[in-house]
Amino acid sequence: MSVACLRVPHFAIRVALLDQPELDGAPLVLSNPQSGRAVVIDATPEARAQGLRPGLSLREATALCPEAVVVLPNPARASTLQCEILDRLEGFSPLVEADASEAGCWYIDLRGLERHYGTPMQAARRLVQLVPPILRPRAGVAPGKFASRLAAGGAPPGGVRVIAPAEVSAALAAAPVTWLPLPAETIHQLQRLGLETLGDLAALPGAKVAARFGPAGRHAWELACGHDTSRIAPHIRPETVVESIALPASATSREMILIGLRQLVTRAFSRPALRHRHVRQITLRLLLERGRSWERPLVLKEPCGAQRLIAALDLRLQALEVPGAVEEMTIELSGLVNENARQESLPALRPRRAPPLIAAVRQLKQRYGMSPVYHIVEIEPWSRIPERRHALLTYDP
Repeated sequence: MSVACLRVPHFAIRVALLDQPELDGAPLVLSNPQSGRAVVIDATPEARAQGLRPGLSLREATALCPEAVVVLPNPARASTLQCEILDRLEGFSPLVEADASEAGCWYIDLRGLERHYGTPMQAARRLVQLVPPILRPRAGVAPGKFASRLAAGGAPPGGVRVIAPAEVSAALAAAPVTWLPLPAETIHQLQRLGLETLGDLAALPGAKVAARFGPAGRHAWELACGHDTSRIAPHIRPETVVESIALPASATSREMILIGLRQLVTRAFSRPALRHRHVRQITLRLLLERGRSWERPLVLKEPCGAQRLIAALDLRLQALEVPGAVEEMTIELSGLVNENARQESLPALRPRRAPPLIAAVRQLKQRYGMSPVYHIVEIEPWSRIPERRHALLTYDP
């Protein structure tokens, strides 16, 4: 399997350069001074060369590098840009997967595209051209997803790196363990044990790694050994309804924002797509003055119609603090379900725990994309091995 990985490192920072290209090459740090203690969220290579790193306070960052430029997050612009790039990639290949753990990273299946784009190198160069150059995209091609991401990490800005099947083992062995999809604390534990590269980790017995770090450690060991069997999961677009409104004058009060939200919800539910239907999730995006934005997804406890959704927004946004004057508002409704009548049971026959549990599981599934709740199922109660007596299965009512 030939997989291409398209990456835009420091995606949130690079998005700001679309409107300020003159800052390209300067030491940039991403921070949000309006949210309590202002710290560095991310830093470009130019800033890291000056000693700046995530976690430093802005005061420490400016002391280390007085010429550092602070960039504010723009989540609405970033979401829109990711959707635009995803549309272009899906026009390139039918199998495209966005990396859920890293913004600005996509995996593309190149099988069957030789007739259209030639060699994998030529196809990867075409992928890089689909992204604005100011974002400094780079692409990597390898037999698996993990190796292709590693290849993209070693490619120069705007360049391509191809790892042939015969070169995968050597490339993995020399790569640092920081490439593994593990929490920062686990990576630190590996480094304290003297495991600096993937080759160091692959040299250990897999059973001992699993005993120390659990299933995640076993998976990391398999990746370090070059055993990557994961497949590209195509992006499934959920059905959504989007409504926007431009305010006649910049608004800062919560009451004015709620009035706009009521109008947007009313307009959205007047569409044929929402006739006799309810929603489970709403994403609120606010475009602020000076090109900034604010975004917040809200997952509802149960599907709501227009009136109940307005009441839920009024309750959820009681302590709303917007970092600037609002110029435009957008809502995106997702998790559309059919409207169902609810018949109350007699008090003696009414179940006590099942309906709240089912509603809670469905709410969690809407938020995380899968049910995080498991239930124990008896498998081999007669077995002498405790691990074989029961199994954990996903609870998805």
